[in-house]
Amino acid sequence: MSYITILKEGIRVVNRNWQLVLIQMATMLFSFASFFFIVGIPIGIAFVIFGMDFTEILRLRNIESLFIGSAELLNKYFAMALVLFLSIIIYVIAVSVTWIFAIAGVAGILKDSIVDSNQRFYFRVFFSEGKHNFFPVMGYVILVSLIFIGIAFLLGIGGGAASKIIETARTQEETLAVFMSIFFVLLLLSIGLVLIVFTLSMSFYGIAYVVFNKQGAMRSLVDTVKFLLRSPSSIAFYVFVMGLYILASLLVLIISSPFTLIPIIGTVLTFPLQILNYFVQSYMSLIMIASMFVFFYRHEIAPAGPNGVIDIYAQEATEPSQSPEQMAEQSSGQQKTPPQNPSQ
Repeated sequence: MSYITILKEGIRVVNRNWQLVLIQMATMLFSFASFFFIVGIPIGIAFVIFGMDFTEILRLRNIESLFIGSAELLNKYFAMALVLFLSIIIYVIAVSVTWIFAIAGVAGILKDSIVDSNQRFYFRVFFSEGKHNFFPVMGYVILVSLIFIGIAFLLGIGGGAASKIIETARTQEETLAVFMSIFFVLLLLSIGLVLIVFTLSMSFYGIAYVVFNKQGAMRSLVDTVKFLLRSPSSIAFYVFVMGLYILASLLVLIISSPFTLIPIIGTVLTFPLQILNYFVQSYMSLIMIASMFVFFYRHEIAPAGPNGVIDIYAQEATEPSQSPEQMAEQSSGQQKTPPQNPSQ
């Protein structure tokens, strides 16, 4: 199947379950609204209770006074800092749990609709899939996050080593140092880009392994790496759909930005345009996820069947069919063969 065909099938899957777009938008709006309720309001109440004065921060003129003044402010407003820290921790936990549950439910609905085109969205199925896939998806997200941290750590070590080499080369010859600096920048940029694209691809296809095969996070991670190495076209397809997502987001931003610059009407249109932007981002992100799930299903699940049994329909589709001339020759050959006499 071509990339365009898979993309069209992903669009059809999302259109059959258009309620997922509203759930995606609701999750995004919850992330912004919860920051105001969980972080903003407690901090505002703490400001009133503890009587914090912002003019003390404005008196910090230089770096030395900044560190000394920050230590004094922290000692003076320790309870305020504790409220801020706890509010941020609660906000991060609440948003993370909400997003993981939404991703688990959305992935389960998309999986059912891809396997059976007659399946439609139901809230009870969404919540059931969210509860069933929550902990495997959360475990997989944690593993991928640790991989991202490891990539950042390795790139930081590589950047530090490159700086040492460039400084050593600068003591010998300036031209060599300039060449080495350009070389290491391009090298680290290429390695970082490849690792990030590979890890992002692994994130989406790994969730597909979790929901399609109903397996744990670590096994899904290992199987996903094998799948990506065995099928490099899966990474190319991720780059393809991600490029379309970025292009659509930029197009909406370019179209909506001039309206916000209008003196009076722009202020009125800010909120509707922001809602439209959320809608486009939610819709395109679901198309991207659904298309990658379709790609995964067609290349990994469907050829071997749901239980690892070879699909006879896929096998018949791959077998070469005989032409009418070959069938006519085969039938005429059977007619020319005389029947054997049992008495001979």
